Amino acid sequence: MAGRSHAGRVIASGSVSEIVAHGGLPLALRDDAAAVLVCRIVAHDTARALTRLEGGGAVLWVPLLDTPPGTEIRARVPAREVILAGEAPESISLHNIVPGEVRRITGDPAKRSVLVEIGLPSGTLISRVTPDAIVRLALAPGRPVLALIKSTSIEVLAA
Repeated sequence: MAGRSHAGRVIASGSVSEIVAHGGLPLALRDDAAAVLVCRIVAHDTARALTRLEGGGAVLWVPLLDTPPGTEIRARVPAREVILAGEAPESISLHNIVPGEVRRITGDPAKRSVLVEIGLPSGTLISRVTPDAIVRLALAPGRPVLALIKSTSIEVLAA
């Protein structure tokens, strides 16, 4: 359980994963904002040089890890590295297309961007996009969305 305070007042409490990806809190407005998913290493695909993670209700592929299956890790996914789509692209180099639902959209006028919280079955991702992307994809709370994430953009941390 983690907490976040501001001017001596507690403004939020919950798991680290919940706090860092909440668009209404100061951490999510930082340039280095990222979601953190608690994941388990499921398998290694040595032929493809990839490791399969499961966490937050999502499957993620990352560059091959030297850690045994069953190990719990944290996957840090920077908001600036999450591309949003309305439908899956047919031919693309990235390995991670994660379905979710828009939970919250928070504008950040100072950065001329918008932060989108994406709800997963048991976790949250965040994406920083332009206001135009919100309009073009017709995003709104409750709408389905796909989060596209390069494997090399996911930072694997110890649990």
